[in-house]
Amino acid sequence: MHWDQMTATPAQLRKHATRFRRAASQLEVLESIINATDGPWLGALDTDGRTAAELKMHLAGHYRLTAVVTSAGKLTLVQMHTPTPEHCTELVLSTKPALRRGWDTSRQMPKQAEWLDYVIGWVRNASQTLDRRAILQWRLQGADPRLAAMTDTIEGLRAILLEREQDRDALAAEVAELRAELESLDSQQRPATVPAG
Repeated sequence: MHWDQMTATPAQLRKHATRFRRAASQLEVLESIINATDGPWLGALDTDGRTAAELKMHLAGHYRLTAVVTSAGKLTLVQMHTPTPEHCTELVLSTKPALRRGWDTSRQMPKQAEWLDYVIGWVRNASQTLDRRAILQWRLQGADPRLAAMTDTIEGLRAILLEREQDRDALAAEVAELRAELESLDSQQRPATVPAG
């Protein structure tokens, strides 16, 4: 699912996680991450068809998080995208060394036992970093095209309605003309009344 298509709020994500009826340890990890959010986070929660759950969230299209949690409550993959003035910084925690990104001597990757705390801290920091102006700009970027599309749709429907009304008026005039002609024929074909006596 594309980020722009994610519409579930943190409250809805919590309900979704509960409905998954996952193991308590897996649910605890998912809820810990979701509960760390503050602000207009949106996301989606899905399963891989087996036992792992994938949580994807973004904050106003800026900060993006993907977390994969096993049924045992272990994080196996976490992708964190942080916007910067120059580019987007990506940090990837993974049980597979080849997938890890963004870690070096200046930023050492936390141990796996610390991954959940790191992710929670990242989510909280992101929630506090983004200001109201950035949130409003992001909402306008999404709302402006939708408003334009709705306006175009309404204008199109109005044009179709006007055309249909014109067709109806023309048909109504034709029906009235046919009825008048039929009544005229009926009156001409009526036999004359012969007076009695």
